[in-house]
Amino acid sequence: MGKYKIVVGTTDRKKRAQHQYNLITKNNINADIKIYKVDSGELYCVEAGPYSGKKQVLQNLDKIKGLGVINAFITSA
Repeated sequence: MGKYKIVVGTTDRKKRAQHQYNLITKNNINADIKIYKVDSGELYCVEAGPYSGKKQVLQNLDKIKGLGVINAFITSA
């Protein structure tokens, strides 16, 4: 299992999460949508990874930000 993942975005809109997921995966980056139940409904979190090395996670973060997802960030997996 990897040490890092990239949080691409979190939204309460399924369609928005699917759009981000499609954008990331079309650019050959492994991604997943996590669904969290909250009092007001559901939150969709698009994540890339996991990554075991810092070099790869930094390269993909730059690539994702280059696609216009400027709020993406790295976190520990």
